[in-house]
Amino acid sequence: MSVSKILTVSLVTLLLLPLIIKRIGLELYGIVSLTLLFSGVSSLVDLGLSKAVVLLSGENKISENKVVSSAFYINLSIIGVMSLVFIALQLFSVDLLGSKLNMVDNDKFILLNTGFLLLLLMLMNNLCRTVLEAKLMIHVVNLSFAIYTPLLYLTIYILSFFTSEIIPYIITPLVLTSLLFIFNIAYLKVKTSIRIVKVSLSNVKYVLKSSFAFLNIGLVNSLIMPTMRYIFVLMVADVGLYALFDLSFKIAMLANSFIIALATPMFAVFSKQIKTNKGNMVRISYNIFYISTLMYLLMLVGYYVLGLDVLSFLSLKTDNLSLLYDISFVLILALGSVAIVEVFYRYFLGNNELKKAFLLKLIVPFCSIIFFFALKEYDLIYRFIYAYSISLIIGAIAIAITFFINNNKQIVKV
Repeated sequence: MSVSKILTVSLVTLLLLPLIIKRIGLELYGIVSLTLLFSGVSSLVDLGLSKAVVLLSGENKISENKVVSSAFYINLSIIGVMSLVFIALQLFSVDLLGSKLNMVDNDKFILLNTGFLLLLLMLMNNLCRTVLEAKLMIHVVNLSFAIYTPLLYLTIYILSFFTSEIIPYIITPLVLTSLLFIFNIAYLKVKTSIRIVKVSLSNVKYVLKSSFAFLNIGLVNSLIMPTMRYIFVLMVADVGLYALFDLSFKIAMLANSFIIALATPMFAVFSKQIKTNKGNMVRISYNIFYISTLMYLLMLVGYYVLGLDVLSFLSLKTDNLSLLYDISFVLILALGSVAIVEVFYRYFLGNNELKKAFLLKLIVPFCSIIFFFALKEYDLIYRFIYAYSISLIIGAIAIAITFFINNNKQIVKV
């Protein structure tokens, strides 16, 4: 199902994205991307609950229903606090998108509020997906993703024949995300025994304690990319250039999605089996790493040779096309290095080695800041991409070396 999802999303993206950009233009595409920017921090503001629910479901110290219910009530509290803060910022006229962004104020207001509602919906959607992952129903999560992205692009493409107004394009992701949330709730109710039940304060504290253990890791994993995008928007203040920035990440993540798919289900597997079958889990980790590395090398060669021809279907200006190819290739190189060691990282999480996982992931933001200031002679967009990419590669190497050293004895056993 993971491969089917990736193939579906990849084919639809490759077919529809060039048509969408050709019809609505780079700037309007950039506005759609900006709408989705705030939902990107949804995995950050859940305080590590997503990972905690998977881990605690495997331990069986309290019932799954109490784990999920505690997480649900915590999520509601987070949503309440965030809503109060957001309303206060609006009342004090804090311009969260910057005063220099080339959008009219009314459109910017609607984009900001739609983006915030998307964030709240994604927070609840993440909990639903986490429960499905804990129940080893990752295929359902893959199916929802496989439907959501093509439907979003298809809806935008159809809209382009009827209107060039900005508002319908901003609202479209919110409508589709709402439908996805309804689907997740309905599926959980019909296909699982998970129900929202009464919980004690001790249950909530138990779940919170575990989630806080994941919080530091979540801060690092979830904060850097949306933060980088947000700072880029504030510094560049150009939705067209942001569109290229966003496209480069979409292309790189799309190219690496096949590799990531191999490791995605392994956190739930590790959390349930690593204590009783460690040797076999290490062997599986190495096998996934070897296959991932081969896929990575083939992908790099393929994009280097054919990438420019593929990107030409976007019908961009020559300068924009060259820029997009350069930065997307660098990102594919960097994100791919992380993708091939993702299985090792998930092993650390499944083995409850959270401090180690946190320190390894901390390398990326720490190095990104250093390299961003060190690369002052480059244009801003290259400066962001190069600083982030170099840091990703360093972080990936550190994860691999740590896993090799820690499991050197285990290699002999298996």
